[in-house]
Amino acid sequence: MLILAIILAGSTLAGCGGSNSSTSTSGSASSVKVAPDFSAKTLSGDTVAFSSFKGKPVVLNFAASWCGPCEIEAPVLAKMYEKYKDRVTFFGLAVKDQEEDQRAFAEKHGLKFPIGLDFDGKIIYNYQKAGKVNMSGIPTTFFIDKEGNIAAFFIGPLTESTFEQKIASILP
Repeated sequence: MLILAIILAGSTLAGCGGSNSSTSTSGSASSVKVAPDFSAKTLSGDTVAFSSFKGKPVVLNFAASWCGPCEIEAPVLAKMYEKYKDRVTFFGLAVKDQEEDQRAFAEKHGLKFPIGLDFDGKIIYNYQKAGKVNMSGIPTTFFIDKEGNIAAFFIGPLTESTFEQKIASILP
């Protein structure tokens, strides 16, 4: 039982399907990592293309209603959205989730930013590949500058202080 408790505690801290890690990228020309374009249907029924965000910094959060660490992170995202919504575009992507479940999750946590659906996980895969992320899991948040380059990412539930650190890398 003790071993099971340790394993469960470790998976909660690490995120769903991955480990808790943070990596930042720097701005040298050879290390620029361009954020991949995508289109996703949102919970409101619209289709949004990532290219429509160009010109403004973006916080791109991958999560799911079935993910325990995503439950921990959701209140932080809601608070940070309220604080930065006039300066940064927030967009969520529900990974391998059901639309109804994600809608209930967003309502429960007061997530007011648009949330798209990544039914098959292809969008998160493309971001992990573009960001040279060597591990996977959700929640994962990418911080993208106004030119559309990945400035930083974080795997695992963000705290307010970590969010503040990462967002500083994309604010003008």
